[in-house]
Amino acid sequence: MSPLYSAPQRVSRGWQLFNYTAMAMAMVALIALIVVLLSKWAGGTPWPGFNWIAMIALPLAFLMMGTSVLFSVAARRRL
Repeated sequence: MSPLYSAPQRVSRGWQLFNYTAMAMAMVALIALIVVLLSKWAGGTPWPGFNWIAMIALPLAFLMMGTSVLFSVAARRRL
């Protein structure tokens, strides 16, 4: 049997928490962005915090997810 078909490695709890945090941050940022867009389209003025959440959390979540992908690639290469 080839080593290419070995069982997947378990991911540590730290990386699982890191991935779930990135996913939650992206969801919160997208919800904040939707709230800002809907309130602007309705003619209102959204709370400025929603803008800041969307501007900071979405790129940070993107970077965290990219880090997770790079970690996964490095782990696959070590097999």
